[in-house]
Amino acid sequence: MLDFMKLSQLVTQIGADAVVEKQDYERVLASALSAFSAAEKNSENFANKLAENAPWVLWPTAKPLEPIGKREAVAALDTARHPWTVVAVDGSQIMPSHHEVHNCYLLNAGVARISYGLALPPLLYSEPRLHARPDDLYPLVDRRRVHIDELYVSLERGLFELELLTETACQAAADGPTLAMYDGSLIPWSVEKMSSSYQENYFARLEELMVRLRQAKVPIVGYLSHSRSTDLVNCLRVSICPYEVSHCREHCGDLNEEEFPCSKVWPLSDRSLFERLLPVNQRSSVFASGASVSKLMPAADRSCFVYLRGVSEVARIELPMWVFSDQKLFHFALQAVRTQVEKGQGYPVALAEAHHQAVIKGPERERFFELVTNQMISLGVGNIRVSPKESQKRSGFV
Repeated sequence: MLDFMKLSQLVTQIGADAVVEKQDYERVLASALSAFSAAEKNSENFANKLAENAPWVLWPTAKPLEPIGKREAVAALDTARHPWTVVAVDGSQIMPSHHEVHNCYLLNAGVARISYGLALPPLLYSEPRLHARPDDLYPLVDRRRVHIDELYVSLERGLFELELLTETACQAAADGPTLAMYDGSLIPWSVEKMSSSYQENYFARLEELMVRLRQAKVPIVGYLSHSRSTDLVNCLRVSICPYEVSHCREHCGDLNEEEFPCSKVWPLSDRSLFERLLPVNQRSSVFASGASVSKLMPAADRSCFVYLRGVSEVARIELPMWVFSDQKLFHFALQAVRTQVEKGQGYPVALAEAHHQAVIKGPERERFFELVTNQMISLGVGNIRVSPKESQKRSGFV
């Protein structure tokens, strides 16, 4: 347990550090706003410099798909004239533990379907998926059995969520325009750490889902609240680089990052920048992600992103290129997101409902393993018990 008497002494330092950090933040933000203004005045040169230097910088840069300074008002949907539906998904998991009565893992996805202007009642449900067989726990990767880890489970959970989202959204699309909302990034960042065979299988499954959504004319967006992404700030670092070619390793390889000439605008999130640039209910220009993992995907499925200022925050909205390429779908998606944020008083109401369906609370975890235990006993399985470590964690000596 925490010793709060000792902890309170440590916490006092946070306040003192925060004062200094605030001063540094304002200085960095001012530099970033100045760099953005310069890029905005010559958007074409800015885009060209990014393209020429992208291979040499140490971080991924985004590609502007519109003039960098573009700001556009996003209207709310007129539900009375244009009925529509939103389907959202979120997920949680119970990781496998060799300290429990049985080594298995559980995925739980929550789905919320809410219609506006249609005679369809809200649909709220959760869908569990249990993985307990040896093939689940030791999948074949490059013809070798590997023990799953949190990375593997997280990727599988993401696909599970997308499967349910796609199925429910495509069904809803039969009754009118439908938006599919995913909680978090559509960019599968961690898949690059997996083997090439797993990547191939993963992207094949992902492409199948994207084709279904595309054919059903259902735009999908990933909603990132309080995003820490720095794609645009990375671009500004290139724009203020004093060297003709931004070859980071050659010019700055012997420096700490805070000593780089371009670190006048770092560290700073894109969200912090757009908090100063965007009025409420306006969006930024659209950028194509420069993440290396995006290049492993079909061109139509690669992610682009836009920042939208809602009533309480600047959110990062990610969407596949096929959604941006269809301007009717693109504008509907942004208008639907704005409407959802307003109805949720700052956060999309459908995503909030999906989260409530998905979350696995402590007592539910205990009940899950109790259910597993009872089932094993009923089948006559002997020697059912948790590890001594887990047993002592639950009871203690005192």
